[in-house]
Amino acid sequence: MSRARMLIALAALVVASLLAGCGVAAQDVPEPVPTEAPAATRPGTGDQVSGPHLTVFLVRGAALAPVQRRIHAATPATALEQVAEGPTRAEAAGGIRTALPPELVGVEEVLPTGSVTVSVTRGFTGITGGNQLLAVAQVVWTLTDLPAVDRVRFTVEGVPVEVPTDAGLSAGPVDRDDFASVAPQEPPPSETPSSSSPAGDRTSPPR
Repeated sequence: MSRARMLIALAALVVASLLAGCGVAAQDVPEPVPTEAPAATRPGTGDQVSGPHLTVFLVRGAALAPVQRRIHAATPATALEQVAEGPTRAEAAGGIRTALPPELVGVEEVLPTGSVTVSVTRGFTGITGGNQLLAVAQVVWTLTDLPAVDRVRFTVEGVPVEVPTDAGLSAGPVDRDDFASVAPQEPPPSETPSSSSPAGDRTSPPR
C-alpha cells in the first residue's frame, strides 16, 4: 500500500472514531418521544341562548316595566324563574327594580283552561305597602305573557291566599285587568338581552 493510501485510511479511521463518540447508541426497541397534547377546546356559546322571547315585568317607579329575555322553553316555570331573578346591573342602573322577595315561588299547577297556580312563601305574603300589589302584578303580567296562560292563582302551602288587586283582596284567579293601575307606561324594548347572564350581573331584590 502506498504512503498516500495509508494516510487516507488512517484519517478515515480517526473521523469514524470521533463520530461514534458523539452519537447516540442504537436501540433495539423504538422509544416513543413524549409530546404535549393540544388543549381541548369547546365551541363558543356566546352570551345568548336560542329560544323564544319572553317579556318579563319588573318595576320602574310605581309601575311595571317590561324587559326582554330569551328563554330555553316557554313554560310557566321558566317565566317565573326569569321574573324572580330580577334586573340586570344595566337595568338597575337605568332605574329598574323588583318588588319580589328573593325566596319567592314555584309553579304548582297548570290547567288546560289557561289558569296557573303559583305557590308562594309566607315571605311573599308579608310584603308591605305598594310593593305587595306590584309584586303580585309582576308575576301575573309575566306569566300571562305566555300564550297558554290568562289567569294566575296564588297559594301558600296548598291553601288559596288573598292577594291585593285594584278592586281589593282576592283569593281567586286574577289577570292583567286586576292590575291596570300599575300597567306599564313604556313598550317592551326591541333588544333582547341574555337570560343566561352571569350571576354577578344580577342585582339582589330589596328584603
